[in-house]
Amino acid sequence: MIKVEFKYVDDKFSYLKIQGHANSAEYGHDLICAGVSAIVIGALNNIDTNNYEIKIKEGLTEVQLKNEITTHDNIVFETMYFQLKTIEESYPKNIKIIK
Repeated sequence: MIKVEFKYVDDKFSYLKIQGHANSAEYGHDLICAGVSAIVIGALNNIDTNNYEIKIKEGLTEVQLKNEITTHDNIVFETMYFQLKTIEESYPKNIKIIK
C-alpha cells in the first residue's frame, strides 16, 4: 500500500511523505504506482525546489518546507492532494492519504 502523509501549519503546506508500493500489479506494470509517480513528479517540477528539502528514492518521497511557502506552491500541493485523493477513492486498498 502507498501511504501519503500531508502536514500543514496554519492551513499551509509544510511536509509530505509518500512511501510504499500499491502492489496492484507486478513491478514495472503497476498503473496505480505510475499514476502516483506522475502526479508527484509533475507537481514537484512546478515548485521552487530551492525552498524545500526533497528526498526521492524507490518507494519513498519526502518534501520538507524550509522557508515560508508561496501562494503558487501551496496551490500546487493542494492540487497534488486532490489528484491523489481521486486515486484513493478508486483504489482504497492500494493508497491511503492522511492530511
